Amino acid sequence: MKILHLFSNWKWTGPADPTLALCKELEKRGHDVTFAYRKPPLLVEDSIEKRVRQAGVKATDQFRLDHSLKFFRPSFLPTHLRDISDLTRYLRQEEFDILNVHHSHGHLLGGIAARRSGVPVIVIRTDHKRDPLTPGLGNRFLISQFTDGMITFSETARREDAEHFGLPLERVRKISPALDLSRYDPNGKFKEMKALLGIGPKDIVIGMIARFQKYRRTAVFLEAAKKIAGEFPNVKVLLVGRSSQMEHSVIQPMKQLGVEKWVVLGGYRIEDYLDTLACMDLFVFLMAGSDGTARALREAMAMGKPVIVANRGMLPELVKDGISGLVVNDTSEGLAEAALRLLHHPEMREALGKAAYQRAHEEFRLDRQAEAVEEFYQEMIRLGKRK
Repeated sequence: MKILHLFSNWKWTGPADPTLALCKELEKRGHDVTFAYRKPPLLVEDSIEKRVRQAGVKATDQFRLDHSLKFFRPSFLPTHLRDISDLTRYLRQEEFDILNVHHSHGHLLGGIAARRSGVPVIVIRTDHKRDPLTPGLGNRFLISQFTDGMITFSETARREDAEHFGLPLERVRKISPALDLSRYDPNGKFKEMKALLGIGPKDIVIGMIARFQKYRRTAVFLEAAKKIAGEFPNVKVLLVGRSSQMEHSVIQPMKQLGVEKWVVLGGYRIEDYLDTLACMDLFVFLMAGSDGTARALREAMAMGKPVIVANRGMLPELVKDGISGLVVNDTSEGLAEAALRLLHHPEMREALGKAAYQRAHEEFRLDRQAEAVEEFYQEMIRLGKRK
């Protein structure tokens, strides 16, 4: 198959990594895959462009794909019309079988171009959102006019997207995003991060990785940490990530609760990200980000970490309570009780960590994801354009 993935962003965000990895795996399976992305508008430390070059994936940055442009700017209409024109010509020239779009902006441009091109390219929308797509006017228009099939990350989203937009269930497929599991080896050699982060060698590290926006419920986690530290004063809460909302979501609650001496702000890690994850003894995840991949949770499981997750959204689909982790109501009491249970029973931590590793290395495999996507593409080609 000849496949175009249209990704209207330049930032290295949650959905970018699994999409790029999928492209590379589909290439391995013999498909002709092109990854179209937006070129960074300024010099940055990290970007899709940088990662594309590292991965060696066939890619193009010839389209502007600028979703940040607002309709009141003079450049709004010319930029988007040019993209539609260029995409239309590109689809005609290349004769793709599949156009897989990943954001509403790219969906609109790609959908219009696919229709204008006159070629029978199948348009697939991957729903990267944490929650099912809202059935507003914009999404109803995109799904009804420019969508032949959808890929979701959870069974809940699959059912609700099909119901909200009148899609036959056979045209909506749940396919979990995968990881390059060769990177995640609990027994690998990692940099000693505890000393670097000011954590004692005998301290117990409870970690969380996120963009610390208010909806991630970090304050509830910090309240639980205060209860945990009452029984385990050598515990350290390691928060890895950044956000423009850090002051309100982390700093102020930390000071109000008086837990500063137990909290370590690890910042945004790139080169030593896996080393930082490796130093954690427990991993807590309360809510997937807006992109919905729950990537940090998947990575923690792949590293064999015992995990505690909230009973929210897709998280119970990823973690089987009492088997590959603990699923709790995310109150401070519920979180503290679960963490203390694991801290008092190290043998349980070890068992859950091993089960999490096994589940991740069975369920989050790139080859399994690529095979499922390949089968879905072929099924959509067989069904043809949605009328």
